[in-house]
Amino acid sequence: DQCAAPVRLQALWALIQNDLGCPNVVALQEVSPRQQELVPNTLSTLCGGRYQLVVDDQGLPDQEMILTNIPILDESYAKLAGTPIWSAHWARLEAGFGPMDVVATHFASSSFDLECGEPGIMGCSEACALGDNFGACHPRQILALLDGLSAGAVLQLVVGDLNRPIGDPRITTLTDAGFVDAYLEAGRPECDPRTGDGCSCCVGGELPLAGLDDPTKRFTDRIDFVLVRPGQGCSVTIDPGTTRHWADRPLDAPVEGLWWTSDHAGVIAGLSVVC
Repeated sequence: DQCAAPVRLQALWALIQNDLGCPNVVALQEVSPRQQELVPNTLSTLCGGRYQLVVDDQGLPDQEMILTNIPILDESYAKLAGTPIWSAHWARLEAGFGPMDVVATHFASSSFDLECGEPGIMGCSEACALGDNFGACHPRQILALLDGLSAGAVLQLVVGDLNRPIGDPRITTLTDAGFVDAYLEAGRPECDPRTGDGCSCCVGGELPLAGLDDPTKRFTDRIDFVLVRPGQGCSVTIDPGTTRHWADRPLDAPVEGLWWTSDHAGVIAGLSVVC
């Protein structure tokens, strides 16, 4: 059942509620078809039913979802290079300090990262540079998306599995445009693949449970991010007390034989904005 999807979602909901205390925004990537059924059907059981669901039901094998208790002003699904595999979802939220934009996205992995052709072919756009593969094009497309939709935002977030470490050109495309890695900015340690400390990816193994039933697994890469950019005239403070990885260790006790809710860890960031 897609790696015991109902059990893992139950465990994930418990972590969001008990470990994270029900944050204002939760972004999910690589939401499988089975989870696309389960999330809406069980959302009322999460944190007392406080969340609205932002999703564009494309019927695809890999989608993004945004859960929020902040009023939603607007939202849009965006095709990225390599459509239909790679995509993003943008939501504008009416936060107490002003309009906030969240982009949940999943950038290309090596399993499907071809060179872009002409604009319009497989989601490649005019934002893509000559010779870009899908992954190199994705951050350019996200910046173009934000430029086109996000005038007046006091805070912009690009969050998700970007499939490369912080120093990779696809990430520096975003940091060169003013985005900050919340995790490192909070003074958290860079990934040490020998110990798994500071890493966010990945649990792996043989089917049917792909290693999710093995508590000895260790993460060896950091490719999951909360990237933050304040709007013009605004500043953002990242709280080192609440900004960290989570679900980056096995569960305290297995749930129906499973020790992991996902093959990736999560990233949580506590943010304050002044304009």
